[in-house]
Amino acid sequence: MKKRKISILCLVLVILIIAVKPNVIWAEPTTQPAVNQDKVEGADKKAIVIADTGALAVSGKPGETVTIELPLAVNREYLPTRKYVLRNITVEPVIPVKQEDMKKWPFEINQASYVKKMEDMTYGSMADIFYSFKISETANKGLYPISFLINATVWRLDDINGTNIKEDVEFQIVTYVNVLEDGSQSQKINELGALSIASVDEDGAIIPAPSGNAGQRVKLRLPVINNGGNLSNISVTPVISTSLDEWPFVVEAVNYGKNLPDMKHGEIAFLEYDFKISPNISEGAKPINFRATYKENDVYMESLFSAYINVAKGKPEIKELPDSVPKLIVTGYSTEPEIIYAEDEFQLILNLQNTSYNSTIKNAGIVLTLEENSIMPAKGESDTKYINSLKPRGTTSCTFKLKALPTALNPTSTIAVTMDYENEKVVKGTAAQGIVISIKQKMEVSVEEPIIYDEDIAVGDPIAVSMAIVNKGRTKAFNLEIDIESEDILMFEKYYGGDLIPAGKHSADFQIIGGKTGTLTGDFVITYEDIDGEIFEERKPFEVKILNETSGKDKIIQEEIQQPKKNLVLPWVGGTGGIAAIVLGYLYRFKWRKK
Repeated sequence: MKKRKISILCLVLVILIIAVKPNVIWAEPTTQPAVNQDKVEGADKKAIVIADTGALAVSGKPGETVTIELPLAVNREYLPTRKYVLRNITVEPVIPVKQEDMKKWPFEINQASYVKKMEDMTYGSMADIFYSFKISETANKGLYPISFLINATVWRLDDINGTNIKEDVEFQIVTYVNVLEDGSQSQKINELGALSIASVDEDGAIIPAPSGNAGQRVKLRLPVINNGGNLSNISVTPVISTSLDEWPFVVEAVNYGKNLPDMKHGEIAFLEYDFKISPNISEGAKPINFRATYKENDVYMESLFSAYINVAKGKPEIKELPDSVPKLIVTGYSTEPEIIYAEDEFQLILNLQNTSYNSTIKNAGIVLTLEENSIMPAKGESDTKYINSLKPRGTTSCTFKLKALPTALNPTSTIAVTMDYENEKVVKGTAAQGIVISIKQKMEVSVEEPIIYDEDIAVGDPIAVSMAIVNKGRTKAFNLEIDIESEDILMFEKYYGGDLIPAGKHSADFQIIGGKTGTLTGDFVITYEDIDGEIFEERKPFEVKILNETSGKDKIIQEEIQQPKKNLVLPWVGGTGGIAAIVLGYLYRFKWRKK
């Protein structure tokens, strides 16, 4: 009986050891995760960028106060995780200090410091910075790039020893301000002449032309309006001629010059004269020409303008006196090529006509006055042409070779055409006209090589594509789109990136799908438009390698299902055998003692 109890006790002990011991001895070890070894990026990248690349430039007129909004966001390429923090962030506009660079700064400087401090920023942070500036009266019309300097310290939590790694960075971001017109104190001048006769007086009433008969006296009160900038040292003199059609009065004074007070843009001043109409004048309207000299924005200039009187009764009309001066006019113009781009040369063809019926034009000089920073004569060419002779009612043309400058920011440019000439009796005449031509900035959009993530891709798997696009031109690119041309690859949908401002960078991220295995090829088609709606297209060839018919992830899951579990039979048998040997030895010893 006692022997049976001992055997049962040993058997229970063996079962308990077999049930518990294997789970303790052969437990799997826990794998520790790898330490994060990321580091601070180099300072060649911008830690903060403009969040809205499609925002419109701020616009305003000289004297107005405009507010520049900087929608800032942390660059996720620079701070990839929340372990990075930007601290000690300061923002300030880059104000030029050299005299020659001050023309590029359109605002009044009325503060000692424009530095603004920001709160700490990390991955995904955004902030708005506002600056209010008053546009200076010295500013010229145009688009101005405004740079802002950002200083910050990059902090990162180090996973190895728990310390903070920091690095000071400095970089610039750029926005734009559009000045809509020239300031009153700008150095801009009116090439066609600032002064002219106003059609109405200060009260808005129409001023009738004076009238009188041949031999009578007539009083002139002429309103002169300033269409240019600030004028000073204004002197006006009527142009006296031996031709009654150009000077219908008797010359009674040595000098008819008059001085006018300083005038601002849009102001009106009055000239008053008392003349005697020549008794030999014919009936009809007769012009009176005036020459004005002045300083416009501190630059000496001159204007030619005309008024008229009506001779009610006079001698029988003479169609054209032998010594009268014919008129030379520009009847039309064209350019070759028709569309002019900045930095390119072009030809300007002027069509001219002598409007006289019986007087020949001699020694005509045609001079162009070109806008500064917009157009200049081509290399080795002149802005002046010469016409030896042009018969009555005759026409001719002259061609100027010009170049549109890369600094031409305005879409149009005005060219003043001045013509000086004489008739057969060496009576001199002059005429001035203005023409306007369009200048377009070239589209310079750079598309970098696409990055295609096609490792371990099977048929039907989405393939991620990233493509960087930079606008290196001086004008905005509109309606940026990306499509694909391939027989075996499709896009989920056409990519639309909106508008891209000058100096703006855009990262296009989209997905494509391959339809079969092997090396598949195609073209990414990038299109965008200029301000006139002209479409530009660029192509980027690419290839994708698809080696699997089915996804690699499905294969891994199937292998895990079919793989046998870890073989624990041998260790279990070995451990059980050892225990059984101990029990048998114990029973044998027990029997031996009993014997």
